[in-house]
Amino acid sequence: MKNIIIAFGIVLFASACSEEKGSVEQTEKEVFVIHDEVMPKMGQLMELKTGLSKEISAIDSLVKINPNDSLQKRKEEALALSVALNEADQGMMNWMHDYNGDSLKALSGEEAIKAMNAEKTKISAVRDKMLESMAKAEQFLKK
Repeated sequence: MKNIIIAFGIVLFASACSEEKGSVEQTEKEVFVIHDEVMPKMGQLMELKTGLSKEISAIDSLVKINPNDSLQKRKEEALALSVALNEADQGMMNWMHDYNGDSLKALSGEEAIKAMNAEKTKISAVRDKMLESMAKAEQFLKK
């Protein structure tokens, strides 16, 4: 009887460990789904940065010919959008540099889940910043 109880306890423990591992792996997959959604957009982000730089240069040339407030306002908006794109780009680079899945997997069950959820929150913020800044830059460049 004692052996049956011990065997049952081992099975329960193994099952619990397996569920935690599965949850960690599932959360890591979710993290990379988010990453993989926006990483291919990095080229587009760079194109938008280039477009804004060209726009700023064009405005600078126009201001020399005919200085006015509306041109200056457009230039300030372009500069702010360029900063936002740079921040989004840097956010992705920082996240990729800081992410260490091997270290996260080495944590115990609950700690690993918390760590993966924190990574999911971070990459979600990066995604949101990228998509928002890119949408605003695209809209601005269409004007």
